[in-house]
Amino acid sequence: MIADRAAPPGPMPVAPAGRRGGTSGLLLAAALVGLVQLWTIFQTSPAVWHDFAQDYIAIQEALAGRDPYAQQNARLGELFNMPPPKEGPAYSFHPPTTLVFFVPFATLDYRAAFVAWGIVNLLSLWAIVHLTARLIRRPAAPLASFGLALGLVAVWPVRENFVEGQLNVPVTAGIVACWYWLSTGRSMLAGVALAAAVALKPLAGLFVLYALWRREWRLLFASAVAIGALAVGGLWLAGIDGTHTYVTTAYPLHAALWPGYWDNASPQGLFTRLFGDGAGRNVWRRPPYPAPGLSTALTIATWVLVVGLLFWRIGRRRAGGDRLNLDFAGLGATMLLVTPIIWPHYFVVLVAPVAVFVHALVRRRQWPWVGVLAVSLAVLWVPRDWWPARSMGTIQLLPLLAVYAVALACLWRHPIAAEVASSRQLRPGPPVAPDQSPFLQAAASVPSRVASLSLSDRAHTATPESAHVARTP
Repeated sequence: MIADRAAPPGPMPVAPAGRRGGTSGLLLAAALVGLVQLWTIFQTSPAVWHDFAQDYIAIQEALAGRDPYAQQNARLGELFNMPPPKEGPAYSFHPPTTLVFFVPFATLDYRAAFVAWGIVNLLSLWAIVHLTARLIRRPAAPLASFGLALGLVAVWPVRENFVEGQLNVPVTAGIVACWYWLSTGRSMLAGVALAAAVALKPLAGLFVLYALWRREWRLLFASAVAIGALAVGGLWLAGIDGTHTYVTTAYPLHAALWPGYWDNASPQGLFTRLFGDGAGRNVWRRPPYPAPGLSTALTIATWVLVVGLLFWRIGRRRAGGDRLNLDFAGLGATMLLVTPIIWPHYFVVLVAPVAVFVHALVRRRQWPWVGVLAVSLAVLWVPRDWWPARSMGTIQLLPLLAVYAVALACLWRHPIAAEVASSRQLRPGPPVAPDQSPFLQAAASVPSRVASLSLSDRAHTATPESAHVARTP
C-alpha cells in the first residue's frame, strides 16, 4: 500500500562516470551541430525575405507615425534591394499587441535586428529546456540546459523558427514560464507570463480557457491587467488607421488565404482543402468536394471534441505536481489542433509536452505509447523538401493527432504514487555542481534504470523538488 508519510530526502540517482562522460559527449556534439546551424542562419537569413520582415517593417512604420498594417511590398523591395514582390499584397498579419515587443529592435538595421531576435529565440529555448527539466524533477545545470537548447536548433521544425525569425519560441517560453510559476504558487507572475504569450500570438489562448476551467482567478486577474496594458500600447503604436486596416484588411486576408495551403497541418486546413472554406472555395486549388459551410462546421465540431475530451480528463479539481505537468502538456498537444493554421515551426510548442509525456510513460512502463510518440516525432521532423508535393500538411496532421492521443493516455490512468503526493509548491533545488549535473546523471542512467526497474524504483526516492511517498509491501 502507499504509506501516509513522506520518505526521507535522498540523493538523485547517480550514473556511472563512464555513462556521464558519454552523455556529456553526446550533448556537446549536439550543441556544436546546433551552433553551426545557428551561425549559418545568422549569415544567410537576413539577406532573404523571411517572416521577421513583417514585424520589423511594421514597428518602423508605427514609430514613424504611418500605418503599420499598410501594404509592405515597396518597403520589402527597398529592404532586400529587389523589385517589390508582385505575388500579392504583403501585410503584417500579427496583432497590434505584437508591436510592443519589437520596439527595442526598431532602431537597429535589419541584419542586426534579425540576429538580436535570433538571440532572443535562443534564450527563450534555453528557458523552455531549463524550466521543463526542473518541473519534471530532472534539474539541469544552466550550461547543460543551454547545450541542449543549442542541440535542438538542429531539429528541423525548431530550426525553422530561427530561419524565419518567428515568434513561436518566445510564445512557448511564456507558456512554460506560466506553468512553472503556477507550479510554485506564484499565480500573478504566471498570469503575466501567459498574457505575454497571448499578446505575441493568440495561439496560447487555450491556456486562458484552462485557467477559467480551473478557476485560477488570481492568474486570470493578472493576465487581464497585463494583456490590457499591452493592448493599450499596441493600439497606441498602431493608431486608429492601423487598427482599422488590421481588422478590416490584413487579418481577413490572412484568414482567407492560408488555411487551405498545402503545408497547413491543422484540422481546418484539411477540411478546407477537401470542401473549401465557408463559401466552398480554396484559393490554392479547387476543392475536390466543394460544400459551402461544411469545413466550418467540421472544424468547430473538431475543436469542441478535442477540447471537451481533454477537459473531461483534466477535471475541475485544482492540480499540483506531476498532475499539473500533465495538464499543461496535454494543453500544449491540444493547442495545435484548435489553431486555424499550423506551420512546422509551430511544433516547438511540443518540446516541453514531449518531455513530460516521456517522463510519465517511462515511469509507468507504457512502452507502446512511447513508441507511438517516437514515431510521431520522427514524422514531424521530416523537412519540407522530403515530402511529395502538396502532401506535407495532410500527413503531419496524423502524428499531431497521435501526440494528442498520447496526452489523453497519460491523463487517463489513475495518478501514480508520486503524482498523488506531489505538492503544489515546488521548492528550488540545491545548487548543482558543474561536473555533477543531475540532468546529465539522470539522462545517462536511463538505460540501467529501465533494465532494472523494480518496486523500489517506482517508489521514487524523494528530492528537495517535491515530497514523494514510500511504498511498503
